[in-house]
Amino acid sequence: MVKQMKSRDELAMHQIERRLASLRKAEKDSRVRPGWIRYMRNALGMTLKNLSMRAGVSIATIAQAERSEAKGKVTVETLRTMAAAMECEFVYAFVPKNKLKEILQSQAELKAKKLLKSADVHMSLEDQQVKQSMSERIERLAAKLIETGEVW
Repeated sequence: MVKQMKSRDELAMHQIERRLASLRKAEKDSRVRPGWIRYMRNALGMTLKNLSMRAGVSIATIAQAERSEAKGKVTVETLRTMAAAMECEFVYAFVPKNKLKEILQSQAELKAKKLLKSADVHMSLEDQQVKQSMSERIERLAAKLIETGEVW
């Protein structure tokens, strides 16, 4: 049963990584200088008035949305509204900087190191020493943390 679970987890991780790979390629083109609202409005030849009428908001609201987006302070709801008014799809994603396995491994090692350092303090107070090297212990505990899903 555990092996079957692991293979399903591996399959799911592979499928997620495949999807993220395509997003990573698109990520480099995901930012435009004036912000997507203004960029697409101009590409479509829409005036502020055209977009305001289609979105059902004032011209001032459109101008404010464009300024807010340029500052990184626009809401997801506003982006969805503007995209719909311009016959566009709104796409939103989190794209990890590294592969998921690398993130999980790194986090598991950090947690393992912290746990083992704490345990070593108690062991030294009791005048007990661990024979295995710290790196071997971190590696073994990190693997266990990943297996149990306790990396965070």
